[in-house]
Amino acid sequence: MSTLTQPRKRLFVAILLPTDAQADLDEYVDGLRTAHSELRWVPPAHWHVTLEFLSDCGPHETERQIERWTERAQRCGPIQLALAAGGAFPHTWRARVLWAGLSGDLSMWSRLAGNGQQPHVTLARSRQVADLTGPVDGLSAYTGPSWIVDHVALVESHLRRGAGDRGPRYEPLELLALGRPT
Repeated sequence: MSTLTQPRKRLFVAILLPTDAQADLDEYVDGLRTAHSELRWVPPAHWHVTLEFLSDCGPHETERQIERWTERAQRCGPIQLALAAGGAFPHTWRARVLWAGLSGDLSMWSRLAGNGQQPHVTLARSRQVADLTGPVDGLSAYTGPSWIVDHVALVESHLRRGAGDRGPRYEPLELLALGRPT
C-alpha cells in the first residue's frame, strides 16, 4: 500500500497509569459513580494523562512525531507523580468533564507536556453542561499512591462507530523512555 493510501492515525502522547494507581482511584471513585450515575464514566483501562494531542497523522507525520517525542522524552528525567484531588472543565459549576488531578513533580511534568496542557485524568463526562460541585468535593480529599514515570506512550485513538460501542479504544504504539539511554 502506498503512503498516499495508508490511513491516517488519530494520535496523542500520554502517561499511562500504573496498575496500583489505577486500582486505587477506581476504588475511590466507586461511590461517586453510584451517586452520579447521570455521568458517562470513563473505564479505568482508558485513564491516562495526556501530554499532547497530535490529531490525525499520516505515516510520515507519525514517524516524525515518534522522533520528536523520543528526543523530548530523553531531555526529561523520570518524574514522581501521584493522582490527587480533582476538578471539572471548564468550571465546576458549569462543566462537562470531571477529572482527577496530579501532585508531585509538576514542574518536570510541565517541561514535558505540550503548551496549555493541564495535568489531569478524565474520569467522567456529562452530555449536558452540569454543576459538578458534588463530585469535585468528593474528590477533594483523594490522594493516590505515588509512582515514578519513566516513559511516555504514543497512543492511537480508534473511534468507535458501532451501535453498542462506548467511547474510543486506545492502542499504545510506542513507549518512549524518559532520560538519556545508558
